[in-house]
Amino acid sequence: MLEWEHHPGPPQHAPGDGDWTLDLPVTPHVRFFRETDWAQSPLGPLSTWDATLRLFARMVFADSRAACIWWGDSYTAIYNETYAPLAAAAHPKLMASSFQDCYPELWPSIKPFFDKCRDSGVGLDYSPELALMVERKGWREEAFFNGNFVPIGNGPTNQPQGYYNSMFEVTNQRLSDRRTMLLNHLASQADFDPSTACSHIIDTLATNGHDLPLAMLYEVDEVGDSTVDVLRLRGHYGLPKGHNLIVDNQDITSSEGLVPECRRAGSDILTIDYDERFGSVTWAGFGSPSKKIGILPITSGSRVSGYLIVGTNPCRPFDDACLQFLKDVRRTVSSIMNLAFSAVKTRERQRQLEDDLALSDMKLRHLIEHASVGMIHMGLDGNIIWANDQYYALSGMTAEEHLGLFTSWDVYIEEDIPRALEAWATLESGVNHVSIEMRLKRLFTAPNGDAEPAQLQILAFPYREGEKVRSIMACTTDISRLKWAENFQARLAAEAREAKRHQEAFIDVVSHEMRNPLSAIVHCADDISSAVEECRAKLKLAEVPAMLSETLNDNLSSANIIMQCANHQKRIIDDILTLSKLDSMLLSITPTATRPAKLVSSISSIFQAELKSNNISYSVTSDPSLARLDIEYVYLDPSRVTQIFINLLTNAIKFVKSSKNPTISIRFGASKSDPRSMFTADTFWASKIKDYSDVTTSPDWGQGEEVYLTFSVQDSGIGLKGKEIHKIFERFRQADMKTHVKYGGSGLGLFISKELTEKQGGEIGVSSVAGEGSTFGFYVKTRRVERRPQTLGELFHESGGVGPTPQKLHVLLVEDNVINQQVLGKQLKKAGCTIDVANHGLEALELVDKKMFDVVLMDLEMPVLNGLEATKAIRKREADGNGLLGQAMEIGSRGGARLPVIAVTANVRQGQIDTALAAGADRVMQKPFKAADLVHMMKGLVPQVVTPATEPSTPNLVERGDDNDFT
Repeated sequence: MLEWEHHPGPPQHAPGDGDWTLDLPVTPHVRFFRETDWAQSPLGPLSTWDATLRLFARMVFADSRAACIWWGDSYTAIYNETYAPLAAAAHPKLMASSFQDCYPELWPSIKPFFDKCRDSGVGLDYSPELALMVERKGWREEAFFNGNFVPIGNGPTNQPQGYYNSMFEVTNQRLSDRRTMLLNHLASQADFDPSTACSHIIDTLATNGHDLPLAMLYEVDEVGDSTVDVLRLRGHYGLPKGHNLIVDNQDITSSEGLVPECRRAGSDILTIDYDERFGSVTWAGFGSPSKKIGILPITSGSRVSGYLIVGTNPCRPFDDACLQFLKDVRRTVSSIMNLAFSAVKTRERQRQLEDDLALSDMKLRHLIEHASVGMIHMGLDGNIIWANDQYYALSGMTAEEHLGLFTSWDVYIEEDIPRALEAWATLESGVNHVSIEMRLKRLFTAPNGDAEPAQLQILAFPYREGEKVRSIMACTTDISRLKWAENFQARLAAEAREAKRHQEAFIDVVSHEMRNPLSAIVHCADDISSAVEECRAKLKLAEVPAMLSETLNDNLSSANIIMQCANHQKRIIDDILTLSKLDSMLLSITPTATRPAKLVSSISSIFQAELKSNNISYSVTSDPSLARLDIEYVYLDPSRVTQIFINLLTNAIKFVKSSKNPTISIRFGASKSDPRSMFTADTFWASKIKDYSDVTTSPDWGQGEEVYLTFSVQDSGIGLKGKEIHKIFERFRQADMKTHVKYGGSGLGLFISKELTEKQGGEIGVSSVAGEGSTFGFYVKTRRVERRPQTLGELFHESGGVGPTPQKLHVLLVEDNVINQQVLGKQLKKAGCTIDVANHGLEALELVDKKMFDVVLMDLEMPVLNGLEATKAIRKREADGNGLLGQAMEIGSRGGARLPVIAVTANVRQGQIDTALAAGADRVMQKPFKAADLVHMMKGLVPQVVTPATEPSTPNLVERGDDNDFT
């Protein structure tokens, strides 16, 4: 409730005299109205007011709007409570006073409104451009009002008794319009550089000094590589020259002027109160100092690029509308500055692009002029649009000689022109590019001095405008030397293939000629050993003279030495052939169902005589892992495992002989995973160079569980030094040079063993201490296989059947070497076989038509008719049902099966073995071999015939993939 300070006049009404003001609303303002000394006014006491004035007085006090009656010729004021704040300093004096007395400064501008209303007799609206300064909450405030003047009275409208003046406030709208106009003006131009943008911002802000009586604009300048930003003052208004707030080129850490406030603001708006630093500022607008100062960071993304410092309207409260205005100013100024900076960067980028384009064009021209590639651009009419010098140089014709349509074809030889025309037509049809080789009339002198047509590689492509081909472009490269080199290399390759063929033929001949006598040597030594052992068994040593006993011992020792030498020679040949296969990527891994224990026993038995003769104690131990994993048969390549094992045992024997207590320990086991854990932790594993694929994934290995077989050979020999261990698995390398001199060897064994283990999915390694011996270990990847009967004999015995007594094995030996005939025939007869001999394939065909045989031993290299052709002829007669062979397919001791043929050969390349099997051989036995191995192989092919119970000493054989036995 408002309490007005006034000096009441004398009472206007006595009690009970019918005071009409008692009907007015009971408010302090009405009480103030009643207590006003109206008797001193031109209107006189309230009791003397006529009905019309009373009526409009009641209307004023009932109006919710700010309303005032200007009555009479004196324009005396009667106003309601809502109008009082608008009267500002004139209230309360204004009540009962005239307009001229209270607003002398406004009377000249307002009097025309009164006159116009009186003359027209109708009300008149008004909306003043200037704000009224309204006293609110103890301080003057800028406010805007719209209102009207309406003539009132009880007479003619053009002779009013007074004027009804109502008003309503539109300050928020007018301020919003004024501020929006400023923002629009700010954003109306955007094509600036930063300097122009700063001037535009300051000049535009200065147009609204009422809302922004002070402004300062700083740009943040990043100085070189410095981490401290510098503030550059780009413009201001309201600060007189030399004012303490005018600071420039200060880094953000400075304490001068308003820099600390900018630093404190960071990237958010900061407002501070007026303080003494703003004294003597020339405030724009109302000329009054701002109560709040805004620090507005100008941002570009997350980076602050400047600060705008502004004073706020001193005649308006700092409310949400004022804060929003500052945010809008900040956003607009940030946009302007970002656009200015972007425009600069865009112009710099455009200038850089233009410079780059000019440089690129210059480089391109330089490249075209100096390139070793010929370039040509031709119209579809065949006319040359342009070409570089290199094109003319490569073509062999000058630019003048190319004048005319399609003259470029003249550089090529006649035979190649149709190819060029075809390429041209292809390009015209829209194909993206064509590459052809063309021969020129220009000659090229080859490195060998011969002259031949030069050749060009031409890459041509169409030039399109839209979808239509307009011209043809091409690049030409001289490939004369390259084509000559290709042809030269092709000739060299052909010569190399021919040389390789001759080399393989030479290796075959050498292998054959070396293995045949080795085979005879092995058979003879084996025969001597057997004979001596039989003689010693039959004779009592006590009755044999000492000289005879010594002779027998010497013969036995000599036979063993011969056997060792023959085996050594065979290993050297095998190593060389294996190395050749590894180099040619021809070495294959052929899986066979094998019992690990039997394989290790068979391999160790090879060295029994040598171990015994050198007093070397040895042991063979089966790791418990075999029993735990229930490993009986697995698929692996026994010949490759044997080859690795023989290399390791040979080395062990060689290096253990000189030790005081020569000992060799062989151990084998199995692991489902992590096979390295089966060996000592200090084992050095040979590094892998090649990446072999997993051989066990082929169908020949079956679908059994994957198992790693582990093998180790430990000796008490000389051992290895640390630096020696790292090189012993390299090709043609031994521990040191003294090793070869003292112990011999080619340095191939461990390298080949490494390659073979890796090819079988495994690794090889060594653990050794100098002077204490070595342990060589390796593992290979295998697959588990179930034991099942493989021959008719096994099926018969497993079913519990009892058959007739088997007969002796009737063998046809086809061999052109007389010594081998005699030696091998003798040993086979000792094994209980019946032997017929044929000198070549033709004799063999004659014999199989006369007699029934259980098996044929077929040498492959023979005169007249070789073993391959003879085997094919045997299979053909069986297939056609001709002669005795044809009858044997249906009846006979073989139970209708075909005649087993074992190819015996000194040619052991994989291709030769595959050829023998393809010709019809059931097995391939490589020379040299022991008779026991051969007899065991025959036993597997003809199990129903009596043969010695001989286990194979080494799996030195190749079997048919569909007829493996478990040996």
